[in-house]
Amino acid sequence: MSATETAALSKVTGRPRGIRYFPVSLFASIMGFSGTTIAAMQIEPLLSFPPYLSRTLLALTTIFLVGQVFLLLYRLGVYPDEVRRDFDHPVRMNFFGAVSISFMLLAVAYGGPSPQVAEILWWIGAPLHMLITLAVIRKVIVQTHFEINHYNPAWFIPVVGNLVAPIAGVNCAPIEVNWFYFGTGMVMSVVYTTIFFYRIFFHRPLPVKLLPTFFILMAPPAVGVVSYFKLTGQLDPFGRTLYGFAFFIGLTLIVLLPLFYRLPFFLSWWAYLFPSAAITIATVVMYHGTGWAVYQYLAYSQMAVLLVLLVDFTLRTLRTVLRRELCVKED
Repeated sequence: MSATETAALSKVTGRPRGIRYFPVSLFASIMGFSGTTIAAMQIEPLLSFPPYLSRTLLALTTIFLVGQVFLLLYRLGVYPDEVRRDFDHPVRMNFFGAVSISFMLLAVAYGGPSPQVAEILWWIGAPLHMLITLAVIRKVIVQTHFEINHYNPAWFIPVVGNLVAPIAGVNCAPIEVNWFYFGTGMVMSVVYTTIFFYRIFFHRPLPVKLLPTFFILMAPPAVGVVSYFKLTGQLDPFGRTLYGFAFFIGLTLIVLLPLFYRLPFFLSWWAYLFPSAAITIATVVMYHGTGWAVYQYLAYSQMAVLLVLLVDFTLRTLRTVLRRELCVKED
């Protein structure tokens, strides 16, 4: 273990711990697993592989989602004040959106194997996500204690979720409902991106623990490509523009790799995974829309990175659980 990891762990020593402090931010891992599952489903046919990997990932994702939802509901029933405390926090409140996004992503993953299950998951996730989005927006509008330095890419999570809805929603709900979700997510993503760049250019840098959330910036345009393609059935200049911006954010993140290198492990590391999966899926869409072989081989390399990250983050999270450092009261 590195010195930075030892220092990070020492900060949680002696703090209260237990299920009452189960971190809602862990649902970002379900988003990561779901995104990787969907990416595998897109890559396997290109390689003429049987769906063994994607089906295994789908089973694991389902098990993890059921387990985390159970823990969250238990916490809500037994420790409602702790859940309310999380929802009043300028960072943790946004991860409630990850709960509903996880249902919608699993709806995408189940779209092929079991459309009936996919529809049930979508009708749980999509309405719930809109309620969470409205609750978060209301809180941001009426609150009096949030400041510009509280703003970070985790705030995108409730917004990005609306862009996820049409991917499976085109098979579950009227088209106008899906355009409503897409329009909400796309326009609000522009607003949030503008605010974030203002915040990061002219105010204090993000805390170390939140640096991995930089990757969330890649998610709105990448998910937007996939969602827009599902809604229109074609790849037009707008879709290409979205992919170009997502790719630009990806290049920016590569330039910023020294910021992420050697960071101690936090649950926020899972923020690396879903945006990376989203750009991988968007690259497959670009390949199908253009036929350009460069996109095909780029998607292969992105998928390989995804699998390495998934295994690494899973092992690190399991070590955190074994050290009893997962459910610890946060500042």
